[in-house]
Amino acid sequence: MNGIRIFLRTSTVPRFLPASVTSTGQIRLKSTDGNDKDLGKDLGIDVNELSKKLDETMGKPVDQQPGYTPPSSDYMSFRKKKEESAHERSYIFGWKSAAFTLGMAGITCTILLYFRKIKLDEEEKRKKQLAGKARIGGEWELVNQDGKREGSKELIGNWILMYFGFTNCPDICPDEIEKMVDIVDMLDREKDPVPVVPVFITVDPLRDSVDRVKKYCAEFSPKIRGYTGSKEEIEKVLKTFRIYHSQGPSDKRAPDDYIVDHTVIMYLIDPEGNFFDYYGQNRRASEIANVIRTKVLQYERKKKVGWF
Repeated sequence: MNGIRIFLRTSTVPRFLPASVTSTGQIRLKSTDGNDKDLGKDLGIDVNELSKKLDETMGKPVDQQPGYTPPSSDYMSFRKKKEESAHERSYIFGWKSAAFTLGMAGITCTILLYFRKIKLDEEEKRKKQLAGKARIGGEWELVNQDGKREGSKELIGNWILMYFGFTNCPDICPDEIEKMVDIVDMLDREKDPVPVVPVFITVDPLRDSVDRVKKYCAEFSPKIRGYTGSKEEIEKVLKTFRIYHSQGPSDKRAPDDYIVDHTVIMYLIDPEGNFFDYYGQNRRASEIANVIRTKVLQYERKKKVGWF
């Protein structure tokens, strides 16, 4: 019977119910038969002490009971944190997007400049190849306006603007020589001057003596360096620069009165003595000056980085 009694006693072990299901917020220790002392004796506990502690605990407000976790003081904290997190992600994404865009823009510009440079270099190379095929220019030597032997070797290191004509030319040669002088003066007046030596070479050596060439050049500008020579020497130079020339008919009573038909063109020679560019009669002085300025700057830039 004792065993049965113990079984019945233990079957009535008090159950602890949540405070939310009790109207008073408390629970009571209950037994179905026997007294509390016998139950406590069988279980080895002090029922009175346990009941007292339970009463004290369950009698406290919910927020003071063991295991209670207070709710957040800021009921909007989760939403606020979520918004802050979203803002932070948006900021990071925006910064990365901007950096990526700028980086791609820089790469694109670099690629475009690179291909533009390649195109310009190819055009320059093609132009030089065409000039090479035409075999324009080369070494030459004549007599200068002071009666001294001088030629391409002595002019190395200078940019040269070269024109071929004759002193008895009625109109075209004076116009072109004035244009050549204007070009040189424009380049000299620049903030960063581009020094160019104007050169006049006669196509009529029979009439253009040293003195005549000197006086003729002085009428236009003291900057001009004039050259003449023997018929053979002039023929050689004209052939070197592919200059066409043809002496016109003359009267027996005035054998020196004739016109020379010739190519009307200016050549730009670089400081190394090589053909660099050419300009026809239809080009204006200001236009040619701008072209020369640009080409000289490109040449000097490439020279500095060791391209030539």
